[in-house]
Amino acid sequence: MTDLEREERFTRLVHEHGDAVYRYLRRRYPSSDANDAEDLLADVMAVAWRRLDEIPTDAVAPWLFGVARHRLSNARRRSSRRDRISAAQRPRSAAPGAEDEALADLQLREALDQLPEKEREALMLSAWEGLTPEQLAVALGVSVNAAAIRLSKAKSRLLTLLGSGDSESPTAVATGTKQ
Repeated sequence: MTDLEREERFTRLVHEHGDAVYRYLRRRYPSSDANDAEDLLADVMAVAWRRLDEIPTDAVAPWLFGVARHRLSNARRRSSRRDRISAAQRPRSAAPGAEDEALADLQLREALDQLPEKEREALMLSAWEGLTPEQLAVALGVSVNAAAIRLSKAKSRLLTLLGSGDSESPTAVATGTKQ
């Protein structure tokens, strides 16, 4: 591949998939600001440029989501370390903010949080990014069968968790939907 062909392929990749990867990063790293997501996107695209010849032509988006997933994981680890270090230096607040409580009370969020990380990731890539099991396999770096099984287990567990909410849960009380 000539330098010009390489640049053209990379430019197409950015134009076709850059926005979707950026939205993925913003949704999966909500505690960050837009600049953090842009920095992560730049990291993903830098990896794509370096490994352009390794990107499967029939699975570009899933491959990019897989790289983005790894970059998010690294960013969360760094953020967690920073938070642990700075937590000892900050005064403790009396109560969380109303917005934090509202988000924490959502039954779906609670159920998603209870899913194992690998299953939650498979479910979110499938639901939010619209990946098929074949594309999911590329993004997760597993076989198609393993991706389909992981997705199936995630859906089943999520339905179980959503169906087993007790009637006195904060969500039920807040929404007036006691069962």
